[in-house]
Amino acid sequence: MDPEPTSRYRLTKLAILAVCLVAFFPQALRAQVTSAPSKNPAENNPAEESIADETLVAFNPHDPTAVEALLEPYRERSEKWQEDVAKLAAGNATDGGAQHVLFLGSSSFRLWDTIHEDLAPVKVVKRAYGGARFRDLAIYTPELIAGLRFSKAVIFIANDITGKENEDTDPETTSKLARLVIAQLRSEHPEVPIHLVAVTPTPVRYKHWPRIQVTNRMLRKIAETTPGVFYIPTAYAFLDRDGHPRAELFKEDRLHLNSIGYQIWARILLGAFETAD
Repeated sequence: MDPEPTSRYRLTKLAILAVCLVAFFPQALRAQVTSAPSKNPAENNPAEESIADETLVAFNPHDPTAVEALLEPYRERSEKWQEDVAKLAAGNATDGGAQHVLFLGSSSFRLWDTIHEDLAPVKVVKRAYGGARFRDLAIYTPELIAGLRFSKAVIFIANDITGKENEDTDPETTSKLARLVIAQLRSEHPEVPIHLVAVTPTPVRYKHWPRIQVTNRMLRKIAETTPGVFYIPTAYAFLDRDGHPRAELFKEDRLHLNSIGYQIWARILLGAFETAD
Protein backbone atom coordinates (compact mmCIF):
# COMPACT_ATOMS: atom_id res chain seq x y z
CA MET A 1 0.00 0.00 0.00
CA ASP A 2 1.24 3.48 -0.84
CA PRO A 3 1.75 5.30 2.52
CA GLU A 4 1.64 8.78 0.99
CA PRO A 5 -2.19 9.09 0.74
CA THR A 6 -2.49 7.94 4.34
CA SER A 7 0.05 10.50 5.48
CA ARG A 8 -1.74 13.28 3.59
CA TYR A 9 -5.03 12.17 5.16
CA ARG A 10 -3.56 12.34 8.65
CA LEU A 11 -2.03 15.74 7.99
CA THR A 12 -5.38 17.01 6.72
CA LYS A 13 -7.10 15.79 9.89
CA LEU A 14 -4.50 17.47 12.08
CA ALA A 15 -4.88 20.72 10.15
CA ILE A 16 -8.65 20.66 10.62
CA LEU A 17 -8.23 19.98 14.32
CA ALA A 18 -5.79 22.87 14.67
CA VAL A 19 -8.21 25.26 12.97
CA CYS A 20 -11.02 24.14 15.28
CA LEU A 21 -8.88 24.69 18.35
CA VAL A 22 -7.82 28.14 17.22
CA ALA A 23 -11.44 29.08 16.55
CA PHE A 24 -12.89 27.60 19.72
CA PHE A 25 -10.34 28.15 22.46
CA PRO A 26 -10.49 31.99 22.64
CA GLN A 27 -14.28 31.77 22.74
CA ALA A 28 -14.07 29.33 25.62
CA LEU A 29 -11.83 31.66 27.57
CA ARG A 30 -14.31 34.48 27.07
CA ALA A 31 -17.31 32.30 27.85
CA GLN A 32 -19.70 33.53 30.47
CA VAL A 33 -21.15 31.38 33.20
CA THR A 34 -24.29 30.95 31.10
CA SER A 35 -22.47 29.25 28.25
CA ALA A 36 -22.31 25.68 29.56
CA PRO A 37 -23.24 22.86 27.17
CA SER A 38 -26.89 22.11 26.48
CA LYS A 39 -27.07 19.28 29.02
CA ASN A 40 -26.56 21.79 31.80
CA PRO A 41 -29.90 21.84 33.68
CA ALA A 42 -29.75 25.62 34.02
CA GLU A 43 -29.72 26.29 30.30
CA ASN A 44 -32.90 27.07 28.37
CA ASN A 45 -34.70 27.94 31.61
CA PRO A 46 -37.13 30.73 30.61
CA ALA A 47 -37.58 31.98 34.18
CA GLU A 48 -33.85 32.47 34.67
CA GLU A 49 -33.44 34.10 31.30
CA SER A 50 -36.17 36.61 32.16
CA ILE A 51 -34.47 37.41 35.47
CA ALA A 52 -31.16 37.81 33.68
CA ASP A 53 -32.75 40.38 31.36
CA GLU A 54 -34.13 42.48 34.21
CA THR A 55 -32.33 45.37 35.83
CA LEU A 56 -30.96 45.09 39.33
CA VAL A 57 -33.46 45.67 42.09
CA ALA A 58 -33.24 49.23 43.44
CA PHE A 59 -30.94 49.69 46.42
CA ASN A 60 -28.84 52.58 47.71
CA PRO A 61 -25.87 51.28 49.73
CA HIS A 62 -25.25 54.81 51.01
CA ASP A 63 -28.70 55.13 52.61
CA PRO A 64 -28.32 54.21 56.31
CA THR A 65 -32.00 53.34 56.66
CA ALA A 66 -31.94 51.01 53.65
CA VAL A 67 -28.71 49.41 54.84
CA GLU A 68 -30.02 48.72 58.32
CA ALA A 69 -33.26 47.29 56.95
CA LEU A 70 -31.19 44.96 54.78
CA LEU A 71 -28.80 43.81 57.51
CA GLU A 72 -31.02 43.69 60.59
CA PRO A 73 -32.51 40.21 59.88
CA TYR A 74 -29.00 38.73 59.68
CA ARG A 75 -27.19 40.32 62.61
CA GLU A 76 -27.97 37.66 65.20
CA ARG A 77 -27.10 34.79 62.87
CA SER A 78 -23.81 36.46 61.98
CA GLU A 79 -22.56 36.64 65.56
CA LYS A 80 -20.94 33.20 65.33
CA TRP A 81 -18.22 34.66 63.10
CA GLN A 82 -17.25 37.48 65.47
CA GLU A 83 -14.21 35.66 66.85
CA ASP A 84 -12.91 34.61 63.43
CA VAL A 85 -13.32 38.13 62.07
CA ALA A 86 -11.62 39.68 65.09
CA LYS A 87 -8.58 37.41 64.64
CA LEU A 88 -8.30 38.35 60.98
CA ALA A 89 -8.73 42.06 61.61
CA ALA A 90 -6.09 42.04 64.34
CA GLY A 91 -3.41 41.97 61.64
CA ASN A 92 -4.78 44.79 59.51
CA ALA A 93 -2.06 47.25 60.46
CA THR A 94 0.77 44.97 59.30
CA ASP A 95 -0.55 42.34 56.87
CA GLY A 96 -1.27 44.34 53.74
CA GLY A 97 0.68 46.72 51.55
CA ALA A 98 0.45 49.17 48.69
CA GLN A 99 0.83 46.35 46.14
CA HIS A 100 -1.21 43.66 47.90
CA VAL A 101 -4.38 42.14 46.51
CA LEU A 102 -7.13 41.57 49.06
CA PHE A 103 -8.88 38.20 48.85
CA LEU A 104 -12.16 38.66 50.69
CA GLY A 105 -14.64 35.84 51.08
CA SER A 106 -15.33 32.31 52.21
CA SER A 107 -13.49 29.03 52.79
CA SER A 108 -12.31 28.58 49.21
CA PHE A 109 -9.98 31.53 49.83
CA ARG A 110 -9.24 30.54 53.44
CA LEU A 111 -8.19 27.01 52.46
CA TRP A 112 -6.05 28.11 49.51
CA ASP A 113 -2.73 27.25 51.14
CA THR A 114 -0.72 27.63 47.93
CA ILE A 115 -2.22 30.97 46.96
CA HIS A 116 1.11 32.81 47.18
CA GLU A 117 2.84 30.29 44.92
CA ASP A 118 -0.10 29.91 42.53
CA LEU A 119 -0.48 33.66 42.05
CA ALA A 120 3.19 34.68 42.18
CA PRO A 121 4.40 37.37 41.83
CA VAL A 122 1.09 38.85 43.06
CA LYS A 123 1.21 39.77 46.74
CA VAL A 124 -1.82 38.46 48.60
CA VAL A 125 -3.57 39.32 51.83
CA LYS A 126 -6.48 37.07 52.79
CA ARG A 127 -9.54 38.04 54.77
CA ALA A 128 -11.68 34.92 54.51
CA TYR A 129 -13.59 32.69 56.92
CA GLY A 130 -15.40 29.39 56.50
CA GLY A 131 -19.09 29.46 55.69
CA ALA A 132 -19.14 33.13 54.76
CA ARG A 133 -22.21 34.47 53.01
CA PHE A 134 -22.77 37.91 51.58
CA ARG A 135 -25.24 38.64 54.38
CA ASP A 136 -22.55 38.36 57.08
CA LEU A 137 -19.71 39.65 54.89
CA ALA A 138 -21.71 42.87 54.53
CA ILE A 139 -21.78 43.13 58.31
CA TYR A 140 -18.09 42.40 58.85
CA THR A 141 -16.36 43.98 55.86
CA PRO A 142 -15.77 47.33 57.60
CA GLU A 143 -13.95 45.53 60.43
CA LEU A 144 -12.07 43.20 58.09
CA ILE A 145 -10.57 46.05 56.06
CA ALA A 146 -10.22 48.84 58.63
CA GLY A 147 -6.66 50.15 58.28
CA LEU A 148 -5.69 47.39 55.84
CA ARG A 149 -3.70 48.46 52.78
CA PHE A 150 -4.35 46.85 49.38
CA SER A 151 -4.31 47.80 45.71
CA LYS A 152 -7.27 45.75 44.48
CA ALA A 153 -9.89 43.43 45.94
CA VAL A 154 -11.19 40.02 44.90
CA ILE A 155 -14.47 38.77 46.35
CA PHE A 156 -15.66 35.18 46.33
CA ILE A 157 -18.69 33.96 48.28
CA ALA A 158 -20.20 30.58 47.43
CA ASN A 159 -22.62 29.83 50.26
CA ASP A 160 -25.66 31.97 49.56
CA ILE A 161 -27.42 29.05 47.87
CA THR A 162 -26.71 25.63 49.37
CA GLY A 163 -30.13 23.98 49.17
CA LYS A 164 -31.15 24.78 52.74
CA GLU A 165 -34.43 26.58 52.27
CA ASN A 166 -34.34 28.48 55.57
CA GLU A 167 -30.72 29.53 55.09
CA ASP A 168 -30.41 30.44 51.42
CA THR A 169 -30.42 34.04 50.24
CA ASP A 170 -32.30 34.87 47.07
CA PRO A 171 -30.29 36.42 44.21
CA GLU A 172 -32.01 39.81 44.44
CA THR A 173 -31.09 40.16 48.11
CA THR A 174 -27.59 38.90 47.41
CA SER A 175 -27.23 41.59 44.77
CA LYS A 176 -28.05 44.24 47.38
CA LEU A 177 -25.57 42.77 49.86
CA ALA A 178 -22.84 42.56 47.22
CA ARG A 179 -23.36 46.20 46.29
CA LEU A 180 -23.11 47.12 49.97
CA VAL A 181 -19.79 45.26 50.31
CA ILE A 182 -18.49 47.11 47.25
CA ALA A 183 -19.55 50.43 48.78
CA GLN A 184 -17.80 49.50 52.03
CA LEU A 185 -14.59 48.69 50.19
CA ARG A 186 -14.82 51.95 48.26
CA SER A 187 -15.38 53.94 51.45
CA GLU A 188 -11.96 52.75 52.67
CA HIS A 189 -10.24 52.68 49.24
CA PRO A 190 -12.21 54.78 46.71
CA GLU A 191 -10.12 53.93 43.65
CA VAL A 192 -9.32 50.22 43.98
CA PRO A 193 -10.50 47.82 41.27
CA ILE A 194 -12.86 45.16 42.61
CA HIS A 195 -13.24 41.70 41.06
CA LEU A 196 -16.35 39.61 41.68
CA VAL A 197 -15.55 35.93 41.14
CA ALA A 198 -18.44 33.80 39.92
CA VAL A 199 -19.68 31.01 42.16
CA THR A 200 -18.04 27.80 40.99
CA PRO A 201 -20.19 24.82 39.94
CA THR A 202 -19.39 22.04 42.43
CA PRO A 203 -20.42 18.37 42.42
CA VAL A 204 -22.06 18.53 45.84
CA ARG A 205 -24.26 21.52 44.98
CA TYR A 206 -24.82 20.90 41.30
CA LYS A 207 -28.53 20.23 41.79
CA HIS A 208 -28.83 23.89 42.78
CA TRP A 209 -26.77 25.19 39.86
CA PRO A 210 -29.74 26.80 38.07
CA ARG A 211 -30.40 29.08 41.07
CA ILE A 212 -26.70 29.71 41.60
CA GLN A 213 -26.43 30.84 37.99
CA VAL A 214 -29.02 33.52 38.67
CA THR A 215 -26.84 34.85 41.49
CA ASN A 216 -23.87 34.84 39.13
CA ARG A 217 -25.84 36.81 36.56
CA MET A 218 -26.71 39.36 39.23
CA LEU A 219 -23.02 39.70 40.10
CA ARG A 220 -22.24 40.17 36.43
CA LYS A 221 -24.87 42.91 36.18
CA ILE A 222 -23.33 44.69 39.14
CA ALA A 223 -19.97 44.68 37.35
CA GLU A 224 -21.54 45.88 34.13
CA THR A 225 -23.16 48.85 35.87
CA THR A 226 -20.47 49.81 38.40
CA PRO A 227 -17.24 51.51 37.23
CA GLY A 228 -14.11 49.75 38.35
CA VAL A 229 -15.90 46.51 39.20
CA PHE A 230 -15.18 43.40 37.13
CA TYR A 231 -16.91 40.03 36.89
CA ILE A 232 -14.80 36.89 36.53
CA PRO A 233 -16.67 33.90 35.01
CA THR A 234 -15.25 30.48 35.83
CA ALA A 235 -17.82 27.81 34.97
CA TYR A 236 -16.35 27.11 31.54
CA ALA A 237 -13.20 25.77 33.21
CA PHE A 238 -14.95 23.62 35.81
CA LEU A 239 -17.68 21.99 33.72
CA ASP A 240 -17.09 19.03 31.43
CA ARG A 241 -18.39 18.72 27.86
CA ASP A 242 -21.75 17.50 29.22
CA GLY A 243 -22.12 20.52 31.48
CA HIS A 244 -21.35 18.71 34.74
CA PRO A 245 -18.72 19.70 37.33
CA ARG A 246 -15.32 18.12 36.76
CA ALA A 247 -14.97 15.95 39.86
CA GLU A 248 -11.21 15.58 39.37
CA LEU A 249 -10.78 19.28 40.25
CA PHE A 250 -12.33 18.97 43.71
CA LYS A 251 -11.38 17.49 47.05
CA GLU A 252 -13.16 14.48 48.52
CA ASP A 253 -15.83 16.75 50.02
CA ARG A 254 -16.84 17.55 46.40
CA LEU A 255 -17.12 21.20 47.40
CA HIS A 256 -13.65 22.70 47.67
CA LEU A 257 -11.02 22.82 44.95
CA ASN A 258 -8.00 20.56 45.06
CA SER A 259 -4.49 21.66 44.07
CA ILE A 260 -5.20 21.29 40.34
CA GLY A 261 -8.48 23.17 40.68
CA TYR A 262 -6.71 26.00 42.47
CA GLN A 263 -4.07 26.20 39.75
CA ILE A 264 -6.81 26.57 37.14
CA TRP A 265 -8.52 29.19 39.28
CA ALA A 266 -5.21 31.03 39.60
CA ARG A 267 -4.73 31.21 35.83
CA ILE A 268 -8.24 32.58 35.40
CA LEU A 269 -7.70 35.24 38.06
CA LEU A 270 -4.30 36.30 36.74
CA GLY A 271 -5.79 36.64 33.27
CA ALA A 272 -8.62 38.76 34.65
CA PHE A 273 -6.19 41.03 36.53
CA GLU A 274 -4.14 41.53 33.38
CA THR A 275 -7.21 42.34 31.29
CA ALA A 276 -8.55 44.81 33.85
CA ASP A 277 -5.20 46.55 34.23
